[in-house]
This record gives sequence, structure tokens and C-alpha cells, in this order.
Amino acid sequence: MKKIIIFLSLTILIFFSCKKEDIADLSDVIYIRHAGADMPAYIYGNASDKIFIILLHGGPGNNALDFRTSRSAKELEEKYAIVYWQQRGQGSSEGHFDADDITIDLMTEDLNAVLKVLKYKYGNESRFFLMGHSWGGELGTAFLIKDDNQLQINGWIEVDGAHDIPKINIEAIKMLINVGNEQIELNNNSEKWQDILDYVMQIDTNNINNETGREINRQSHQAERYLLNDNFIQKPEGKTMQDIAIMYQQDWLTGIISACYTYVYNSKFYNEIETTSLTGELNKISIPCLFLWGKYDFVVPSQLGVDAYNLVNTTDKKVVIFEKSGHFPMENQADEFVDNVVTFIESYK
Repeated sequence: MKKIIIFLSLTILIFFSCKKEDIADLSDVIYIRHAGADMPAYIYGNASDKIFIILLHGGPGNNALDFRTSRSAKELEEKYAIVYWQQRGQGSSEGHFDADDITIDLMTEDLNAVLKVLKYKYGNESRFFLMGHSWGGELGTAFLIKDDNQLQINGWIEVDGAHDIPKINIEAIKMLINVGNEQIELNNNSEKWQDILDYVMQIDTNNINNETGREINRQSHQAERYLLNDNFIQKPEGKTMQDIAIMYQQDWLTGIISACYTYVYNSKFYNEIETTSLTGELNKISIPCLFLWGKYDFVVPSQLGVDAYNLVNTTDKKVVIFEKSGHFPMENQADEFVDNVVTFIESYK
């Protein structure tokens, strides 16, 4: 009898030892089925303290694993587990649903489903931080201001987040004009900047439709490329082919086709995204907040980060403007980005 007890004790000890070791170096995938969508969430990193960063990727139409190609992700995974959730109709998500039925509200319900599955698998004691980049900032903000959703979250990290696209268009025009004139005075790509100025200065800012909004976005990305080439934006460390392969480890072609069908050609949902303004509801957010923005982000200007910092209803907040970054500070200034995220999580975990 004693031998059996010893054997069982050793078995239990080995089981929990293996479990702890596996969680410390986690490589897992879970599937969330909700409202017709089958959405994978790839989980990598150190989950020994059960601290999870749920990544809300940009787009809509992007791939969550794109963030994993950055050095920031690699360093954060050493301390925490990152949940690379492929949103409805994006990345390697699948399912049977009508694209015309997609709304921002439905996608906040998807995020709730993700949280339920994570709690079920890793325990209710798990702690969650939301990190929303670009469109993910709009989705994350919409989630946090709805019902009592934010009670499930320890902290909100918004990275160049698009929580108010009508305001983005206005601020982008201002920024393109101001920086464009500065660059022309410095004789940096003068003709190219002049082309941008000629376009944005003729826009009626009281009547910006979706087509104009798309063009403002295109001009904004172009402006960042000019500043990157002229070293105003710090060049990210080169990505290896192995890094890029991470993003496409699943069926990337299906992901591109699905995203185009679901978002690019879905005028109803695109119109909702483009016309939604959540600035007036930021005061509903009362959990700790960290706003990380690139100084030279024309796609989502830093004024949105400053507004969010001023309007959220918490004293546990910080805004950081990265002086040598554009729309992707996690790539342009990886060290500073990681330091700020780690300090924030350690303060509110």
C-alpha cells in the first residue's frame, strides 16, 4: 500500500512539474467558435505567472502573427504569454457567417468568447492585458466601454489606436501639412511632399467620405516611408525569412482572400468603422491605461493618444510619444516599447 501511495505521489508531482514547465514555455493554440466563426488564438511565451497579453491586431484584415515577427514580441514572450487572436474573417480564421452581418458589437462579443475560453483552460486566476494596435484600438475601446467588460481586464495598452477615425482624418491632414512644410524647408523629397500637400490642402474637412479617407490613409503611409528613408523614423531591425515565415505558418492565402471578402469589399462594415467616433465615451474606461504612440504616425496621429490619456476616467495612466517612430513603435523603437509595456504590466498585474 505504501508503495502505491509513493507511486501516486510521484506521478502527481511529475504531472504538475511538467505542467509548470510547459506553461513557462508555452506554445499552444486554442479555437474559439462563436456566432458562426472559428477563430484560432496562438499562444506563445511565459505563462508561469498566468499573465496574458491579448493582442488585438490592426486592419481589419491583418494577421495577428505579424506582430510576432517583431523583436518586441520576442522579448515580451520571455516574461508573459501573448495571445495572437485571429479575428473573425482574418488570418487563419474560418467559419460560416454572412459578412454583411458583421458589426463592431459582434466582434466585442467574439473577444468575450476568447476570454471565456482562456479562463476555462488556464484558470479564473489568470490576468489579462489588452493590447490594441491601429484598428485593434477601436475594437479594444469598443469592448471596454461596453457593459462591465473592463472588469475582466487588468490593463489597457493602446498602440497607435484608431478609436475615432473621423478625428484621425482631420488630424492626419493637419500633420501632413505641418510636417510636409518642414520637410520642404529642409529640402527633403520636396517634390513628393509637395504632391501630398497639393492633395490634402484641397480636401473639404467637413465632408470627408470613405474614398477620401482611404486616400488620406494611403498618403499617410507614403509620408512615413519618406521620413523612414530620411532617418526621422528609426529603421526597424531587419526581419529574417524565418521571422516572416512565422506569420504565414498557417494558410495565408485563405487568410488574404477571407479578409478581402469580409472587410475590404464589405462596404457596410467598412462604413461603420470609418464613421465610428468613440472619443466621447473614453470617460467610461476606468482601468489602468498605457497609450503608446509614434511621433511621426500620420496613419493614426498622436493627438488621439493624448486625447485618450486626458479623457479616460483613471489616474493610473500614462502616455508615451516615441520620438523616432511612426505607426509601428514596436518595430521602430523596440527597446523603449518593451520597457514601457513591462513596467506597466508589472505595476498592475
